[in-house]
Formats: sequence, C-alpha cells, structure tokens
Amino acid sequence: MTYEEFKAFVCKEGERRATHGGLVPIPELRLRVPLDRETFDEYVLHLHAEQVIHLLSHVDGQKLPEPVRTDCIVHSSGALLYWMRWL
Repeated sequence: MTYEEFKAFVCKEGERRATHGGLVPIPELRLRVPLDRETFDEYVLHLHAEQVIHLLSHVDGQKLPEPVRTDCIVHSSGALLYWMRWL
C-alpha cells in the first residue's frame, strides 16, 4: 500500500465514522491495512505532519489490554496515541 492509498483509506474511514466524531482507533486501523509496523507509523506521523489528521490519546490508556496498547503509536513525548481524526 502506497502512502497515497493509505491516505485515501484513512480519509474514507474518517468520513464513515463522521457520526462518531470521525474518530478512528489506531489499533483497529493497523489490523486492517497491509503494512508493517514501521511503515504504518511513518504514514500516520506523515499525515499528522501534513495536518490532515489529529492524533489523540485514549482517556484511559493505562487500562487498555496490552495487545491494544502495543498497537497504539507512542509519540516522542511518551503519549500513547490511540485515536486519529481526519480533518
């Protein structure tokens, strides 16, 4: 999957979830796209740098199951990023 294909997929997911604030769980998205962890994280952070998505933490991130926490993105600040919202 190219970056542009990923970007289009994330946009569609955000639109599909518009009634729920456009929030897309990063761990769920990670399971649905054919990318290795490094590429997925790179693409998500690139979308954020382009300012087309917001990245948000989970309100109770410490209580998430370990496999879910592992599939989140850890920001350089140490924040556990669970949600993305298409802008």
